[in-house]
Amino acid sequence: MTMKIGSKIKIFREIKGISTKEMAHRLDMSLAGYSKIERDDVDVNTERLTRIAEELGTKPEDIIAFDERYVQNNYGENSTNQLGVIHNQFPDKLISLYEDKIRLLEEKIAYLEKQLN
Repeated sequence: MTMKIGSKIKIFREIKGISTKEMAHRLDMSLAGYSKIERDDVDVNTERLTRIAEELGTKPEDIIAFDERYVQNNYGENSTNQLGVIHNQFPDKLISLYEDKIRLLEEKIAYLEKQLN
């Protein structure tokens, strides 16, 4: 299931350690109005998304492209509450299938090279 924009904004805000009340204040909005954004009760126009991204220290396209499957929250004792991107978070079965496919393709290449010689 694809995350909606409000949910993505909420994650960015939480990682930055900004309260909903503070975020609403920064955006010159009511707390109820801002909360509706994070609950996906209202649509966010481009101008509003740009303003939210500025307050979160990121770009609108980073919020839009955010995919929680490839990100972990680093909330340890010595953490700075930053996003940690995991580039290899594929299921073992999928990795095995790709490795098998690569092996078969390598064997096919070797066979074809042998045929050419």
